[in-house]
Order: sequence, then C-alpha cells, then structure tokens
Amino acid sequence: MKFSSMRSAVVIASVIVGSVIPSQAFAQTDFHVSFGAGASYDGGGFVSEYVFKQSMILNSIGFYTNGASMTETSFSFGNESPLGVNPELAVDSNGFRWYEFSGGMSINAGTTLKVYTNSTPGGQTPFYNNSPTTYNYSSDVIEYNGAQPSGQGFNTNYVHSNIRVSNPGSNVAPEPGSFALALTGGAALIGVCIRRRRNAA
Repeated sequence: MKFSSMRSAVVIASVIVGSVIPSQAFAQTDFHVSFGAGASYDGGGFVSEYVFKQSMILNSIGFYTNGASMTETSFSFGNESPLGVNPELAVDSNGFRWYEFSGGMSINAGTTLKVYTNSTPGGQTPFYNNSPTTYNYSSDVIEYNGAQPSGQGFNTNYVHSNIRVSNPGSNVAPEPGSFALALTGGAALIGVCIRRRRNAA
C-alpha cells in the first residue's frame, strides 16, 4: 500500500516537473531589441541579411509592414530561391507580421538568412531608419549586415525585419510523458529492491 502511494506521488511530481521544464527550455529572444522612435517608407522592396556565426534555432521571422499591403514577404538561406509566406499574419504592437516555424528550425553556423519585403505597386515599403538599433546578440553569434532598399547598399541603420531565435543547448528537454515514465520505472525498481531485501530478511 505504501509502495503504491509512493509511486503515485512520484508520477504526479514527475508530470509537474516535466511540464514546467519545456516551457523554460524553449525560451526565445528577438534579435533586434529596439528601433528608435519611428519609421520611414521607400517605394521599392527591401532585403536584409543575418549571418549565423553559431548554430541556433530559428523560431520565427518578423516582417515589418506597419499595416501596409505587401506583395512579398519571403525569406531564403544563402543563394537559394526565396520562400514566400502568408503576408496576412498576426500583427504585433510594433507593426511586425510574424511567421512561426513549427518546432523551430536548426540553423548551422555560417548560414546567411535573407528576409524580403515588398509593397503593392504604387505603394511604399515601411522600414525603420533610426540609428542606432540595438541587438540582443553580439556579432560573433549573429551578424546583422543591414537592410538594402531599392538595390542600394546594405545599411545597418535600416531595419525591416526581425528574427526570434533560441540557443540549441537550451532546447534539450525531455517530453513530459517520457520524463514521467522514466521516474515511474525508477520508483518501481526501487520498490522491487526493497521487497527483495525484506523477503531475504
């Protein structure tokens, strides 16, 4: 009876612990911290570049639209063709539309991420151009090459996108079911050992 009660307590505790760990382990961080006081507009499209110097988990990409109608919200890795995403995504308080990667995407060190936005014909593409922008990561982790408007040179004072990433090491957490099963099995083995010792005595 005592063994059954102890096993039930272990199961309940393991489920609680297993449920809490993943929510903390998958902490994600925005690359850009702040953008200044306001935004400007340009008649052409934008592309920005993020170079991953370390392996990271890419959780989502934010396209800055500020409510403007967009003909392009896409991204690519290296020299690959851009992958278009639904521009009608949820808008947060800063005017970004976010594309979420289900479960996150593993990005290897040395990978360049390009993010593209373009407005409807005759429209203007919004972007931040307030200096300085601030980052949550140093250039030896993720290097921001800036944004390039209308075929001009890249400028680190221009921002039209953002990314949310997390450290791969922080994502290593067992599923709650697996965690609970492991603890239950361990408790059962302990109970068997205790019974054998009592029988032997």
